[in-house]
Amino acid sequence: MSSNRRRNANLLPVARILLLGVLLLTVGGGALFYVNAKNEVHRNGQRKKDLERELIALETKDEVICSRIAKLSSFDALRKRQSQEQEVFAKLVPVSDNLVVRLQERAPVAGEAQVRTVSNLQPKR
Repeated sequence: MSSNRRRNANLLPVARILLLGVLLLTVGGGALFYVNAKNEVHRNGQRKKDLERELIALETKDEVICSRIAKLSSFDALRKRQSQEQEVFAKLVPVSDNLVVRLQERAPVAGEAQVRTVSNLQPKR
C-alpha cells in the first residue's frame, strides 16, 4: 500500500464552526437580554417619576379643595351666604337650651365590678 494516501478527514472543521456559532448565539442573546433589561429599568423609572408627579399634583389639588371646603363651610361664610340669599338658603337658628340633652356620669356602686387595664405581659417567675 502506498503511504501517499490522503486521510479521510473533513476539509471544513464542522464541529469547531458549530461550537463557535452556539457560543456567539449565546453571547449575543445574553447581550440582547441585558440591553432589554436595562431599557425596561429606564422605562419603569420614568413611569415611576410620572406617577410620583401625578400623585403630588393630586395631593396639592386635594389640599386646595379641602381648604376651600373648610372656608365655605365656616360659620362666617354660612352667615354671609345667608345674608346674601335669604330666601334660597337655609336659616341659621341658634339651638335652644331645651333641645340640648346633657348626660351625667353616674357614680359607681360599691358592689359593681370596675373596668381595669389588662396586660398581656406574663409575670416573672
